[in-house]
Amino acid sequence: MPSLPSRPCLLSLLFVDRPSARPGSRSRVLAVSVCLTAAAALTLTACGGSDGGSDGGKAAGAAPGPSALAAAKGPVTVTLWHGVGGPAGEALQAEIDAFNQANRGKIVVKASFQGSYADAIAKYTSAIRSGGTPSIMVSNDITTGYLRDAEQTVSAQAMAAANPEDLDLDKLRPAARTYYTANGELLAVPLNTSMPLLYVNDKLLDRAKVDRSTLGTLEGVAAAARKIHAEVPGVKGIDQPLDGWWFEQLTAAAGVPYCTADNGRRNGGATALSLTSGPQRAAIGTMAKLYTDGVALDTGAEGNAALSAFAAGKTAMMFNSSGAIGGLTQAGMKDYRALPYPLSGSPSTAGAAIGGAAMWVDQAGHSAAEQVASWKVISYLASGSAQERFAKASGYAPINTDVDTSPSWKAFLAKNEPYAVLDKQFANTPATTPTSGCLSGAMQGVRDVVVPQMQQAFSGKTPLDNALKTAEKAATAKIKDYREQAGQ
Repeated sequence: MPSLPSRPCLLSLLFVDRPSARPGSRSRVLAVSVCLTAAAALTLTACGGSDGGSDGGKAAGAAPGPSALAAAKGPVTVTLWHGVGGPAGEALQAEIDAFNQANRGKIVVKASFQGSYADAIAKYTSAIRSGGTPSIMVSNDITTGYLRDAEQTVSAQAMAAANPEDLDLDKLRPAARTYYTANGELLAVPLNTSMPLLYVNDKLLDRAKVDRSTLGTLEGVAAAARKIHAEVPGVKGIDQPLDGWWFEQLTAAAGVPYCTADNGRRNGGATALSLTSGPQRAAIGTMAKLYTDGVALDTGAEGNAALSAFAAGKTAMMFNSSGAIGGLTQAGMKDYRALPYPLSGSPSTAGAAIGGAAMWVDQAGHSAAEQVASWKVISYLASGSAQERFAKASGYAPINTDVDTSPSWKAFLAKNEPYAVLDKQFANTPATTPTSGCLSGAMQGVRDVVVPQMQQAFSGKTPLDNALKTAEKAATAKIKDYREQAGQ
């Protein structure tokens, strides 16, 4: 990739922790407009200087192998920053404690919860300039393009090749692996992975005599929503969070890329947003008309608000993250089931895109022994046994296919049908360009301009075609501005 510029520059970045589906949670947004010459700025890169501390400069050199760790004198300390809170954060810490116990005298992992994903990436970007980046950075899905462009890390693909006795990348779920891959190279290892699901209230669907077999397509879901609204007084057919993730999901499920070219997966990242293709217009239009016709309930951008309305029986169906399984359990809802996210495109190319976070090995400013020790930690956290325990405790989908042959995991799925649906959808989602999601360091800026336009269209205040064109143009400008500042 081209080197990032050392000249002063002005870049507006907006990082967001996508709204959680768990009751009591709220989205946390951090907006930052900064000049890269400011010492404490949140920066795209260190802007060519290494004077800010031990982590100044960029990653360089080949991935180190086992001999680097073997030559270390005394225990190697690995620092890990993350924004994984709640039960998932507790489960992560439990796995780290187990790793430390098993590697006493060799490797010591010091994990640090940084607040939200937004807080974590903000601190990390400051540390690039001022020094003190962590050995391992756990960051959410849409920061993938940014972290690639920052040039601080060594790729997971390179680390795996240099350390063949550790993590087998072929055991990672194809859909998860593809999301964090660019130009055929795996950049980071997924830790916690979520997917969108369709949730249905069985009692309300029975009252409207809805055939569940029709709910595998978006058109079938829309028809069911209209039938429910017409036949069950006081109940809306469906709700969903109106945040940016869901318009990306409608695009992936239509089987088309969200960005050009090839969802930014080749030749240096995305160059423009694609929001007005025929399949996208049809899918987004299907959902928008449910809202403008009064069939769907507008609960805003917050996933928790959509969940609350569904749990209260105000809506009969809901699109929400797989994290909503835990939220519905906490809310005491029992008469519901989870179904796969419906498609509007061909099952061979279309599907859901993942969410969650991945683990990155920092190289700039970190010793070879520290990098190998970090890879040992990541290999452990991505192992089948650790992923199984983490998934049971957190509600995320396990990313290692070794769990598929685990008797205890099979027993768990037999008793927890929503998790079984998630597990099957994750395994069956094709690893294609549409399902890989858009790779761009400007992704939050893209969401920032797309969402208001879609909300205007879904409320009926702006014609859908006008909103799509306006959003596409504004988001493309965000991507182009980012590329210019990054020297791409």
